[in-house]
Amino acid sequence: MPAKDASRATDAAPSKFSLYSRKLLFGFSPWLIAGLSAVFALAIVLLALRNSEREREYVTRNFLDRADALIWALEAATKTGIALGGEANILQPFVMAAARRQGLLYIAVVDAEGQVLAHSNPREVGKLLPEKALPSVKALKEVAWRIIRGTDGAVFEAYRSFSPAPGYRHCVSCSREKGHREDRRASGPAERFFPRSIALIGFDSEPYEAILARERFSNLATAFVAAALAIGSSFSLFWADGWHRSRRLLKDTRALASEVVSSLPVGFITCEPGGAIGMVNDAALAMLRMDRVKVAGASIHAVPGLDWEGLIADLARNEKMIEREMAFKAHDAVTPVSVSASRIRNEDGLFLGHLFILRDVSEMKRLQAESRRNDKLAALGSLAAGVAHEIRNPLSSIKGLATFLLAKTRASEAEAEAAKSMIAEVDRLNRVVSQLLEFAKPRAVKLADTDVNAVVRRALRLADADIRSKRIRVSFAESERPLPVPMHAERFTQALLNIFLNAVQSMEAGGNLDISVGLRDGGSMCGVRVTDDGAGMPEEVLASIFTPYFTTKVSGAGLGLAIVHQIVEEHGGEISVESAPGSGSSFTLLLPLQRKNS
Repeated sequence: MPAKDASRATDAAPSKFSLYSRKLLFGFSPWLIAGLSAVFALAIVLLALRNSEREREYVTRNFLDRADALIWALEAATKTGIALGGEANILQPFVMAAARRQGLLYIAVVDAEGQVLAHSNPREVGKLLPEKALPSVKALKEVAWRIIRGTDGAVFEAYRSFSPAPGYRHCVSCSREKGHREDRRASGPAERFFPRSIALIGFDSEPYEAILARERFSNLATAFVAAALAIGSSFSLFWADGWHRSRRLLKDTRALASEVVSSLPVGFITCEPGGAIGMVNDAALAMLRMDRVKVAGASIHAVPGLDWEGLIADLARNEKMIEREMAFKAHDAVTPVSVSASRIRNEDGLFLGHLFILRDVSEMKRLQAESRRNDKLAALGSLAAGVAHEIRNPLSSIKGLATFLLAKTRASEAEAEAAKSMIAEVDRLNRVVSQLLEFAKPRAVKLADTDVNAVVRRALRLADADIRSKRIRVSFAESERPLPVPMHAERFTQALLNIFLNAVQSMEAGGNLDISVGLRDGGSMCGVRVTDDGAGMPEEVLASIFTPYFTTKVSGAGLGLAIVHQIVEEHGGEISVESAPGSGSSFTLLLPLQRKNS
């Protein structure tokens, strides 16, 4: 994984996640682009059709120009015939010679009634064309054309009016003598003028239609390609838009998921099937006491804390694990955690890796212990209220009787010693009952701003005799300036005195008692820390030192630290202790600088 921003995508906020714009390119929507593509394709198709029509006109004009040139040559031949002596049949040889050009099927000149005056095939001269075979326009100044389809194929026929030289006469009989054997007309003049004659030029239509077919194919191909491009462009744009939106949605989803995972108050770790760590959030890093660089890409089996191999083996059998309480050990620190784990599978059931969720339950356990302690205190209060007064009355009678017996006996007698012991034990029991009543009785504490340094000095003066008796060195680091704190000075002095006396009792051979006062938690709390060089306490003792009647001393009542805890709670503060056997103990008392109801 990359550095810290790999698991925390800061560029995606929830508002941006839900306000994705569907604009794609330069601010245009894909529908508009698709519409423009369709219009563009339609324009290409129309241009292709227009180009096909123009090509058709060009090919047709080419044929017509050739036909016009041939007709003009025939007309010129009549002028040549007159110039050479007026030969009447000069047209037929020219027709036959001109018809030898490649691509020509026939050349014919017919009169208005349809009689063939000249033909590239001499046998057709003199025949009468059917009326339907004649052009619909009898006299044309411009070349026209038509397609004639028959059993032998199609013919591209061009025609226009034939205008030979003035005075030219055509001899039909002369044309017969040169090879025409049939004359379908029974009688007629031997020579004819050319009033409203029509010249017909027949071309092979195969090249014409082949050119047009190629153009149609080219145009259809162009139109198909244009349509395909338009459709492809539209689909590509929609696909690109969908891909872009899906990619953005995936990115935003990843950013949202990464932000959620990073903000979870529980440890979150994922690993691949091979064990390589894929994702880890800040809470898990805090538990592991490792930085992201060391964890990135590392194997889950090499990470301290839990028996990962055992967990993975359990998941292989059960798929899921819910709220299993375990001890998380990392760098000599043990944290109680609740472990939930599962195997990660995709929609197709493919195994992707493992997921581990670690929840620190140390605070929950502390609250549970506090709840048990409060329950015990409540029961103790009920017991103390009913028993304490009943005990005190007999104690007074016993003490009075013991005092009377002591006054009646001599100092050396055994009865006097017994009376003194009785009085001492009664006083001790009275102190225990008094402490019990004081501990169990609800108390309304009136707080007033008091300098903590002065309270600490007063408590040290009260404990001075005990401190001097064991030659203990005291070090008191006061705050730089007076530190007024809302407190009940007498009650808090009592709490400090109990802690000082416990510290003195733990240092049998003397030692150091260090007290410091200062601001804590960003200046919102006042802290008093008391550290001694005593014997220290093991972990199992630390768990119960604030419990009433729990003590490790032979003659202790077990209420001293319980009363300290109660006094600190009355002030809205907190108390904690750090200790280890042979290393002494450190008590930290935190009091708020502002009153709760102020």
